[in-house]
Amino acid sequence: MMNCALRASLAGYSSDNASLFNRQIVDNPDVGTIVLRRIAGVEGTSVSVTSELAPKDAKKAYEHGLQSLLKNKLDDAAKDFEKAVAVYPKYADAWLSLGKVRIEQQSIEPARAALRKAIEADPKLVTPFVELGLLAARDANWQESGQYLDRAVALDPVDFPQAWYADAVANYNLKQYDAAEKGAREAVKLDPRHVNPRSGYLLGLVLAEKHDYAGAVAELTEFLKLAPNAPDMAQVKDQVSQFEKLMAGSK
Repeated sequence: MMNCALRASLAGYSSDNASLFNRQIVDNPDVGTIVLRRIAGVEGTSVSVTSELAPKDAKKAYEHGLQSLLKNKLDDAAKDFEKAVAVYPKYADAWLSLGKVRIEQQSIEPARAALRKAIEADPKLVTPFVELGLLAARDANWQESGQYLDRAVALDPVDFPQAWYADAVANYNLKQYDAAEKGAREAVKLDPRHVNPRSGYLLGLVLAEKHDYAGAVAELTEFLKLAPNAPDMAQVKDQVSQFEKLMAGSK
């Protein structure tokens, strides 16, 4: 790791880097202090402040639940998280973890209930809003999905590109194309490694709905480069052809 750098990662914060240049394995492991700085405009958090107030028994149950998750023991994890919130009903992180486990168990309504409890316990915690928005999207309940995801990106517009993307999908289906364009552009901007190239594809579809066919062709062409093995490659190529014809016609 001698040519690497060490940094922290926490939603809503930027981190100093600690250089590991020219460090050897026998060197003192103390690399100094890494300072986190709050990003302006980020109101939400990725870790609930309620966790600091949890009593010892609740924390112990929660931590045991996390260990059970690492071992893929979902039933044991659910019991641990249930114990944690029984001891400390305002334990937002435990409610969130319980909601995620219930999603994995395909127990959707109890998952929604747990995620709503997480929001009640800490309205600044971002992830429950994201998870509820994604659950609503599963049912094509675009209005509800958009409401939860709008709140998620309002709380933290920096650290959740997947929330911007899902919010754009919801707004696209609601035919709210200005909001969908904003969400798709933010998702693209926050994903420099192109982990989700579908953000650009969605942006192209939105631009086509707004009759910006040149922009649509550019975005879809870029998507074809980034995802050459996409299962819907033929469909996307056909869309590019259609938009090129519309672009020529508009000229």
